[in-house]
Amino acid sequence: MKKVVIGCLGVLLICGIAAAGIGYYVYRQARSTFAAFAELGQVPDIERALQVRGYTPPASGELTERQVEQLLEVQTRLRERIGAKFAEFQTRYKALAEKQAADIGDLPALLNAYRDLAAGWLDAKRGQVEALNTLGLSLEEYRWVREEVYRAVGVPYVDFDIGAIAEDIRRGVSSNDARGQLRGSPGPSGPASNQKLVERFKKQLEENAVLASFGL
Repeated sequence: MKKVVIGCLGVLLICGIAAAGIGYYVYRQARSTFAAFAELGQVPDIERALQVRGYTPPASGELTERQVEQLLEVQTRLRERIGAKFAEFQTRYKALAEKQAADIGDLPALLNAYRDLAAGWLDAKRGQVEALNTLGLSLEEYRWVREEVYRAVGVPYVDFDIGAIAEDIRRGVSSNDARGQLRGSPGPSGPASNQKLVERFKKQLEENAVLASFGL
């Protein structure tokens, strides 16, 4: 699984650059693609149901055991909610990893490859918000913990902010802010305490990395 995650970097980085809204061409392609499955426009409304907002990471960058446990609990709930479709997400993810000579012109095709998974992804997004509310976590804290955990375990992914993209498209603007950023790490990094903390969860985290790469 880790090889799939690392092998997917090139294509995922393309998606991340596209998600960032860099340049009119990229934005136009994203807009036309998202219009094909407009249900993704529900994402900002789903995220507005979050009860806790904002988070200031510790200066040390160190995770707590509870934060790691909460990340795994959310991921477990998501896998249970997605059910049999989780294997399909993994298959599509692997297909991206194996795609050769991808370029920015592939963006519409790459996104449309997931069109049939849009409904399942939206339901998973609702499940993520419900889980975060149950645990008293903000999306900001969850994303920070997720990044630091995957830095520690040595798995890279692109944080693809579909909610922000959908909101930009709904407003008819092309944002200069980053909408897709490379996260995690291609090798263990960050505080030594974090690396030690996640070591026993390594296999589970690698299996769940596909969730992170789908913004979950």
